[in-house]
Amino acid sequence: MQIVDAIKNLTIAMKGSGSVEDITADQIADAIQYIADNWDTISAGIGGGEPYELPAASEATLGGVKKAATVAGVSAADATAAGGAYDQTVAQSAVVLANANKAAINAILANLKAAGIMA
Repeated sequence: MQIVDAIKNLTIAMKGSGSVEDITADQIADAIQYIADNWDTISAGIGGGEPYELPAASEATLGGVKKAATVAGVSAADATAAGGAYDQTVAQSAVVLANANKAAINAILANLKAAGIMA
C-alpha cells in the first residue's frame, strides 16, 4: 500500500464516509493538520490516557443504558363473547386478561426503572 492510499483511508475514516477516489489533496492536508493540531488528545487515546467511560444516559444526556430484564408475554386467553353474549364466564376471562396485562405493564415499568432506562 502506498502512503498516499493510507492517508486517503485515514481521511475517509475521519470524514465518516466517502471513497479513496473522492479524496482530494486539500482533504488530505486538512486531515494531517487536524492530527497535528490535536496530537495531545489523539496520542492520549492511543494507550497512554485514561480509558473511555461511557456516561450514563439521562433525559438530557446521550449515553449508555443497561439492558432491562425480560418480561414474559401475557398468556391469558383473549376475552371473547360467543355470539355477542357477555355471561359470567366471558366477564371473568376479561378480568383475568386485564389483570395479566396490568401485571405485565407494571413489570416492564419496574424493569426499565431498575435498569436505569426510566426514572
